[in-house]
Amino acid sequence: MTTTQLPTQSQFIEAAGTRYAYRTMGQTEGTPLVLFVHFRGTIENWDPQLLTPLASSRPVILFDNKGVGETNGETPDSVSEMAQDAIAFIQALGHDQVDILGFSIGGMVAQEVAIQAPHLVRKMILAGTSPEAGVNPSPEIFERMNRHGGTEEDGINDFMFFFYGPTETSRAAGMASLERIFAQKQFNSSDQVKEAQMRSVAKWAQVKPDEDYDWLRTIEHPVLVTNGVDDVMVPTQNSYILTEKMPNAQLIIYPDSGHGHLFQFPELFAAHVNLFLDSDAI
Repeated sequence: MTTTQLPTQSQFIEAAGTRYAYRTMGQTEGTPLVLFVHFRGTIENWDPQLLTPLASSRPVILFDNKGVGETNGETPDSVSEMAQDAIAFIQALGHDQVDILGFSIGGMVAQEVAIQAPHLVRKMILAGTSPEAGVNPSPEIFERMNRHGGTEEDGINDFMFFFYGPTETSRAAGMASLERIFAQKQFNSSDQVKEAQMRSVAKWAQVKPDEDYDWLRTIEHPVLVTNGVDDVMVPTQNSYILTEKMPNAQLIIYPDSGHGHLFQFPELFAAHVNLFLDSDAI
């Protein structure tokens, strides 16, 4: 049986005192693919046009981590703690091993999951993300991310700026994706989530004594790294660092795109993910 539309009702499971919200779709057999969403995102921030081809090939699990969306508790202000919560959720579902796809801050959490619980991960996709102590965006980008207030139009303009390129083709594809996501949205994240995630990203960005990213070499899983050619939110250079330092990583850069490349090219991105997950080459 295959379900290709995002379910409108969440399921819940408790782990370590947290009641996690999640939704499943797609095949009932095979290694599940667990999706880790972007900054302030919830289960409902995944483009259904991306989910459908992924779910046609495997079980797909979307979840709200601690404090996000329909999941209770407070979002921690470190990526390491977010990873601990994600591990608790996956283990509560009873899975011995999963594939994981992390987008933006979700990709940071995914890296930590692979380091903290390497046995739990089979393969990993890192989209529009950075290593710890990676290349930071300009200070103006941080300021725009952290500003408060504004109209709905301001919010859409910010989203277009952060996620898509300045070209008509990139912005048109971005608006089409945003409309698909808006059509399924019921829940939003709180200000507490935003503030905690901002602090966690700031900590993640701090320079470390080891400037050669030696910790990335311990991630021996097969990894697919993806990004747009010009990501202003998480500079594309980070994707090259991840690919260079992780021993079994490969890289795809999408043209005329930025941070939201996976939503700008949902069918193509899903095809690349499916090929990677199904291949025995890595």
